[in-house]
Amino acid sequence: MNTFYDFTERLTLIKKQKSAFLKIAQHSKTPLYLFDKKEAQKNLKTFKNAFRNEGIGINIFYAVKSNYYHGLLKTVVEEGENLDVSSQRELKLAIKAGAKRIIYTGPAKIKEDLELIVKHYKKISVNLESISELKLLAQIAKEKKVVVRCGVRIYTKMQNGWTKFGIPMEELATFFHEAQKYKSIHFCGIHFHISFNKKPEKYIKTLEVLSEYLQKNFTQTEREKFEYLDIGGGFYPQQWQSIYAWNKDQEATIPEERDYIKEILEDKFSSRTLTVYAQPIEIFAKQISHTLKTEVQKILPNVSFYAEPGRYISHSCMHFLLNLVDVKTPQMGITDGGNNMVGWELFQFYYYAPIFNLSQFDEEREIPFITYGSLCTPDDIWGYYLYTKGQPKDGDVFLIPYQGAYTYTLAQQFIKDVPPVYDL
Repeated sequence: MNTFYDFTERLTLIKKQKSAFLKIAQHSKTPLYLFDKKEAQKNLKTFKNAFRNEGIGINIFYAVKSNYYHGLLKTVVEEGENLDVSSQRELKLAIKAGAKRIIYTGPAKIKEDLELIVKHYKKISVNLESISELKLLAQIAKEKKVVVRCGVRIYTKMQNGWTKFGIPMEELATFFHEAQKYKSIHFCGIHFHISFNKKPEKYIKTLEVLSEYLQKNFTQTEREKFEYLDIGGGFYPQQWQSIYAWNKDQEATIPEERDYIKEILEDKFSSRTLTVYAQPIEIFAKQISHTLKTEVQKILPNVSFYAEPGRYISHSCMHFLLNLVDVKTPQMGITDGGNNMVGWELFQFYYYAPIFNLSQFDEEREIPFITYGSLCTPDDIWGYYLYTKGQPKDGDVFLIPYQGAYTYTLAQQFIKDVPPVYDL
């Protein structure tokens, strides 16, 4: 099998649920998203325990933007965790899900954003982005006669390319002293964010330079006022995904001078895919926790540690269930679901995900077979390979497992409606 981690456990789960998935496809109209609550619960526990086992308590604020399905948000809250939001829309979703604590992040907050934040100030800590946001929030909070808890987002060299967010770390002291002027503001937090991390080095380096800066530019009394350090998201899971070997640079077009499709269907590539490696969360937690204990806690003795995992929590708790509607050739067929379910051509050029023919289930035999979606565009492709025991037939049920992060969230009503979610 074309595996890049030990996915024996995940394959076992698919085999155990195969009959249930087939019954769902028989009695419910496909295409469908399948939500697995147990998988979400497991991911939450694994993430939290990874830090807890290293002696660090982490407050999870699940990033709603990763997957906003209500059942998932409700599961996070039921497990005693919190939500991270970046808009009025997401804040309303978080409140509907019953979140008791919410982090509000995101750039360019306008007056209406801040007014809604102030309305729910008892639940929310705001990660501010600028002095202008600070002043506007302070004014609105003053008018409503409340005190709003907030921090500020910083960036360092480790956040290269993300400078639209927050303030340079070197301006943190200035921001701190400005915030002390406003009685309607309880300034007590620092936030930084690093995305798409497959190893923990950028977290470590950011924490090290931040600790050094705080030591040099803040008095002990000032540092004792900080109550939280939010180390952001970006924890990349070990997900069932890789890059096509014939498109390792992930170009958004297939070069015309070479017939790649013909070569794929003739199975001429010795390696069909290239692994996307990510270190286990236990490695992230071990190294980050060491730095928190040796560098940060002596500088910020009163802080709690926050994290905003999104992809890590949501990636494996949602699957796609499709029906093969029209077999056009022995090596190509069309399903009833299109890539409007993921919002863009994710699997056409960029990523491989395994497709299993549940009607003819086989975990070893993967054949070249182009699985198209049903949208009225040639760019609607789910993948170029298929796990199947025999020749695919009209009516076969296909499963694309463990694809919950930034798919349902990005889904769009392009040509077809966004399909419903079936809660397992």
